[in-house]
Amino acid sequence: MQKTMQELLKELNEEEPHIPGEMPETEVLVQCLRDLEHSASSDAAVREKIAKLPPEVQDVSLLERIKDKDAADKLSALVNDAVSMLTDYNGRLDLEMDERKRVLKMLRDYRLGQKDQLAAAEKKLEEYKQKLNKVTTVRKELKSHIQKLPDLTLLPDVTGGLPPLPSAGDLFSIDT
Repeated sequence: MQKTMQELLKELNEEEPHIPGEMPETEVLVQCLRDLEHSASSDAAVREKIAKLPPEVQDVSLLERIKDKDAADKLSALVNDAVSMLTDYNGRLDLEMDERKRVLKMLRDYRLGQKDQLAAAEKKLEEYKQKLNKVTTVRKELKSHIQKLPDLTLLPDVTGGLPPLPSAGDLFSIDT
């Protein structure tokens, strides 16, 4: 029976509690996911070789068919090759499972990191919205205040005919 990805994730989440780590870089995570595309479980050539192993290699009851030493030696070599191939493949599958667990932890950390970054960005957005509202209010009040100020162009020219102010020397001269 094949499990769905959600079932596997649920199972992994139940098996080991997650202690958040540092959020991985996006490029590193993407590369790890790409590397998993070329893992042992996706090695069709080896899986095909395993599927094509003769029944004599897989079923002990068929050993009774062997009648001479040459056939036994031939089967022994075939079995040794199969054991070697399966041992190598199982080792690669074990490494893949470890890598998948590591990538799953990275995905969890990445998701939690993204969630934290989103919360921080939303908080910052709220702060900036409040600042924008304050600035907008000040702007409206300033505009209203400016409109209430008198139009100076309508006032008479107060500087046109007045004599200049006395200099500092004239103000503080000792001549009496």
